[in-house]
Amino acid sequence: MFQATYSHDFKQIDFVKNIIHDWKNGIRTFTLKTSGSTGTPKKVALKKELLIWSVKSTKKVLNLAFTTNEERVLCCLPIEKTGGFMQLIRALHFGWSIHFVNPSSNPLAAIPESRLFSQVSFTPQQIEHILETHKGELSKFNTVLIGGAVISVELENKIIHQDKATETHFWETYGMTETASHIALRKIGVDSLFQPQPGVKLSLTNSLLRIDIPEINISVMTNDLAKIEVHGFEIVGRADDIINSGGLKLNPVELEPQIQLVLDSQNIHRNFYLGKAPDQKLGERAVLVIEGKPFGGISEIINLLKKDLPRHSSPTEITFIPFLTYTDTGKVVRRPI
Repeated sequence: MFQATYSHDFKQIDFVKNIIHDWKNGIRTFTLKTSGSTGTPKKVALKKELLIWSVKSTKKVLNLAFTTNEERVLCCLPIEKTGGFMQLIRALHFGWSIHFVNPSSNPLAAIPESRLFSQVSFTPQQIEHILETHKGELSKFNTVLIGGAVISVELENKIIHQDKATETHFWETYGMTETASHIALRKIGVDSLFQPQPGVKLSLTNSLLRIDIPEINISVMTNDLAKIEVHGFEIVGRADDIINSGGLKLNPVELEPQIQLVLDSQNIHRNFYLGKAPDQKLGERAVLVIEGKPFGGISEIINLLKKDLPRHSSPTEITFIPFLTYTDTGKVVRRPI
């Protein structure tokens, strides 16, 4: 039987109770806001048939419990955003128990060791913190979903190491508010590509991913650059992040791992992103934005980047800001420079 419980300081009890009331009383449409990683968050109306399709598809792919009371869900994502909202919808539809705690960088720190759960969803930022301080607690879970932002190669290697030490299964998710959370999953340490869920049809329009779910008449044209292969697909960036520098299109997602290697070689361990600024000659130019106070040796770093990155792809300028801004799901907000 469905049961919702809350930490003593949980702040969104009224929101949860309203969703429960509306679901049980036959409301057919629910409205959520997007993350706002590419601008002002917008409201998206989700029909109940899409939500039910999503929870059934997820249950089937992950082989979750088919009887009540077997799944015990921990929700530590923002409940008003898609990831946390869909955890509640799954629990409601299948009669699972769910426990809510306030989102934080390390939500397991506040969970008593005696409390057991079977599934949870984290952002990459959260799993990073947990692996540093509470990785033993991950063995409590059978299923861990990770989504909302890109998983770095370094973090993936840490997760794979943890996966080998436990019987916990780690999955990366791909989806968006318009599709009621994920429409594809990738088992970390096993799959190199995302696998679309049953009934999802994918295609490309000018390298942008189009998602169709004919069964429920859903069609979404995304802003994600993708590559579709026989055995799955991968996301290679976002169209609005591309830097058009003199006709050369630079993709930050492809260049940032190489920039990370250069910074690491100089013992610089800070958060950063590759942004863009207007340029009278080139149209746009690449600018490396680094979090924290300025430091010396900028010219040397720029020269190293020019040497190690593909020709005409390296940033010619480095700027510093006190703090990078992130969405609730951990995506960096690439501010105009």
